[in-house]
Amino acid sequence: MSTPSLPTLPDRVFAEAVVRSASGASLLDSPEAVTSETVDQFLASADTVQAAAQELRSAGFDVIDIGSISITVAAPPVIYERALSTQLQAVDRPVIKELGQATTSTFINAADTKPFGEVDVSCTPFSQLLDGVALSEPLYYFGCDTPSPTPPLTAEDYLTVPDGVAEGLNAQPAHRQGITGKGIKVVMVDSGWYAHPYFAKHNYNVKVVLAPGSTNSDTDGLGHGTGESANLLAIAPDIELTMVKADVAISGASKHVNAVSALRKAIELRPDIISCSWGSDQRRRIISPYNRVMGAVIADAVRRGITVVFSAGNGQYGFPGQHPDVISAGGVYRYISGPLKGTLEASNYASSFVSPMYPKRNVPDVCGLVGKLPYGSYLMLPIPPGCEIDRRLSALNDGTKVSDGWAAFSGTSAAAPQVAGVCALLKQLNRDLSPAQIKAILRDTAIDVAEGYSNPSSSGAAARAGPDLATGYGLVDTEKAINSVPKFPKAPKDACCEPCASQSDFQSDPQRLPSLPTRSTTMSSEFPKLQKHLDEIRIKIDKMLKDEFIKNELIEEVELEIKPEFFVSRSFQADVVLKLQEILAKLPTTGSGNSKKIDASKIQKQHIFAAQSLLQMSRCEKLAIGVLVSGLESSSEEVPELASKALGEIKKYLANNSIDSFANNGLRSLPGRPLSLPECENLGLDYPCGYKPFS
Repeated sequence: MSTPSLPTLPDRVFAEAVVRSASGASLLDSPEAVTSETVDQFLASADTVQAAAQELRSAGFDVIDIGSISITVAAPPVIYERALSTQLQAVDRPVIKELGQATTSTFINAADTKPFGEVDVSCTPFSQLLDGVALSEPLYYFGCDTPSPTPPLTAEDYLTVPDGVAEGLNAQPAHRQGITGKGIKVVMVDSGWYAHPYFAKHNYNVKVVLAPGSTNSDTDGLGHGTGESANLLAIAPDIELTMVKADVAISGASKHVNAVSALRKAIELRPDIISCSWGSDQRRRIISPYNRVMGAVIADAVRRGITVVFSAGNGQYGFPGQHPDVISAGGVYRYISGPLKGTLEASNYASSFVSPMYPKRNVPDVCGLVGKLPYGSYLMLPIPPGCEIDRRLSALNDGTKVSDGWAAFSGTSAAAPQVAGVCALLKQLNRDLSPAQIKAILRDTAIDVAEGYSNPSSSGAAARAGPDLATGYGLVDTEKAINSVPKFPKAPKDACCEPCASQSDFQSDPQRLPSLPTRSTTMSSEFPKLQKHLDEIRIKIDKMLKDEFIKNELIEEVELEIKPEFFVSRSFQADVVLKLQEILAKLPTTGSGNSKKIDASKIQKQHIFAAQSLLQMSRCEKLAIGVLVSGLESSSEEVPELASKALGEIKKYLANNSIDSFANNGLRSLPGRPLSLPECENLGLDYPCGYKPFS
């Protein structure tokens, strides 16, 4: 009887070297999950990052990518063992791969007392620079002859791109209004992209950027990224789409092990939206070291205002799909033909579950169109001819040939880019929408789904009327979503040569989906009491503008346009900000006119901590910095030191637009020490002389 072969270490091991944060907080030891509200405390100083990168290079590591939280490295196992005084082990663990295949995969672990997947650096020369090293984990996608630009004829009915997907998500009315995602930047992180004739036929704008460690920008060996991009472009055909190719070659095979550096590359491109159709199966409450790093990178992206969409999984407890800052995309099946044509039910191929990592986090948020078990064969998508998906699905009898460049597949890999496409249309209408506002709009306007069950490998939850675990808030409805966006911007007069049809034309359009159930909830109808007092609020705010600001020539002659759809449910953060602002605004001032400044003698430690908290939340930044600068002149022993330290970390706290403007004025040349008063003036900061407290 033959003995099963033991797993072996790969020729190159990828990992994230987690740099010590400027605040002293440890990402790998933190008991709490990292979100966009807490990620700031885990950012490292630029000096520490560069020093750590240099030490890693000196030890023999290839530095693949450098971030503000971690450094992506790769090296043969012997380098890890020699430099980090450890021994690496290859361990087979159960996973769920593509097409819901339950099998095993090889993970790398270190023989020490740290959690699985983490290397202890406390007794190495790296102990002053690194918190630890998180070994990369394998991730899976949830989802020749020149191929034809049109799909082959098959015996089975499949949903087509772009028309079938656009119709199924009710996007065609938006397209007829010219809402197509024009000017919006979207990045997909996936297996790559192939210039299939289908894309040329539809004049789509796509480019490819290699993630650190990836090669061959014109190929897509798996075919996944190519096929799923067609879902995104079906909903938002005029976006500027960039594919970040994440897969790297290890031991002769293509593997997705550099997700963190690929995400950092996506963020570096400064997109409006990031769409990801991959992840791992995370059913334990404890977050692995590698996923801690990945979660922090995602939180940082959302903190910067980037909307991030992830697949929920195809039977997996998808991570990062369960991260609270992302929009998690599940699946709804819409019957294509037969007596049930147009009927909706939860896809039994798509995951739904209560996150074990994040309290009260239900997955998914909303859904795209997804097929059913066993393989999710539902959407006919263009792929590189002869790629892995082309061969595999042809063998499963999807009706296509082994190298014809077309295959029928879906999964929540398809749902994520579909949802991301709707996000792009919303962003085109209002560039100021935050990720949280976009998620709220999608939820409030989704089509309720009350039939079917989710994948039994996840929860197998039943859909029911109203929000449920199986489908979240339901199937995204593009037309309703765009009609809920506050303050539609006016299109330029030369935006098109033909007048747009009226709203009533679209409502009476016979090609709309008459059989789809609808839900009439809008953002404004959530606040009936607000409606009663809206005029009173308008009058009071306008009076304040006129009497306190315009009359004293502090601002121009302006008015504030206030509409009910501009209001959202009040968060706890708003009350915290208000309280902190009140604490600082009560500080007395000395002098008058341009010489007016905060009385430094009255500043105490609580005021410094309040100012720091406001900067961490990117609120009332001018007020907060004014207090910190004045605190430098305090006669107290502690206050100047605390203010100096806080100002030395100013880059970490300021909002992104502020960071850019300050960096352009030389702030990055001043790490670790506060700005002097002349430097404040040179940077355009009128502190303290131009400061006026709130009243």
